[in-house]
Amino acid sequence: MHLIVDERGYQMARSESSFWDYEPSLGKPIDMTQMLRAVVALIAVSLAGCAGGSSGNTSSVTPIVSTPSPPLVSTGFAPLPLRVRPEQFSDGHFCPPYLDYGSPSRDVDFLCRTGFAVGHDPDARTPRWVIERLRAGTLNGGVERTDDFRADPDLKPGRRAELSDYVGSGFDRGHMAAAGNLTWSLQAMVESFYLSNIAPQNPSLNRGAWARLEEDVRQWVLERGDLVVITGPVFGSQGAVIGQSPVRVPIAFYKVIFDPFRREGVGFVYPNAPPTSNSRVDYQVPIEQIERTTGLALISIR
Repeated sequence: MHLIVDERGYQMARSESSFWDYEPSLGKPIDMTQMLRAVVALIAVSLAGCAGGSSGNTSSVTPIVSTPSPPLVSTGFAPLPLRVRPEQFSDGHFCPPYLDYGSPSRDVDFLCRTGFAVGHDPDARTPRWVIERLRAGTLNGGVERTDDFRADPDLKPGRRAELSDYVGSGFDRGHMAAAGNLTWSLQAMVESFYLSNIAPQNPSLNRGAWARLEEDVRQWVLERGDLVVITGPVFGSQGAVIGQSPVRVPIAFYKVIFDPFRREGVGFVYPNAPPTSNSRVDYQVPIEQIERTTGLALISIR
């Protein structure tokens, strides 16, 4: 919110003979010693009342105690030093507010969507990264899931995944930008089911620990008010593929959450396999390590 102040301002006039040295009603100088004694006496009476020592008809004064803000319950967030990387900002990748902290990589098919931005890998035929900017006011909308998966109409055949690639593969079509984050817009919901926002994900992971992490993120948004969320796959040097396109199967998935107001962040990496732990902490990884593993510049400033 920007506050606009009238440049004219306001001034209070003060004459040569001020209140402190002249009493208009009597037309004569004030006795300063008498005034100071009266002020001291008034302060003493007030302090006695606050201390609870009043008696008779003197009413007690209840001191005003400020209530501290409740501590944040979202655990794992730590101060994140922001790296100056102006090369991550370009007119070619423009999609506010999702790229306020830069584009993680340049060698992608860039897609600006209603509810997120996508850096799509035409070789893997999955996203390399998907960026969301989640605010408390955009959650808990009334738009239902469409479950209408489809190939991305803005990507050319051969550079994208097709529905047939997932048929019989044994993998779920795992969202990077979660559909549950996009209930505020039908268009955003529809675009979340484009396969440019999808990667082959182990069913146990997708329907279990990963879904719980997505729900945790939404709770953190309600608590913190504004979060940048970056999600994507992690590939090994040699990986499996599915379909005729083909589509590469990730060995893991990362999710980085950044609080731009407090400049705190937390990162997670989940293997693309049935989870071996129910504790989110077991999958927590430093954001710098995720950057090294993926080769991405995840959070940057100009």
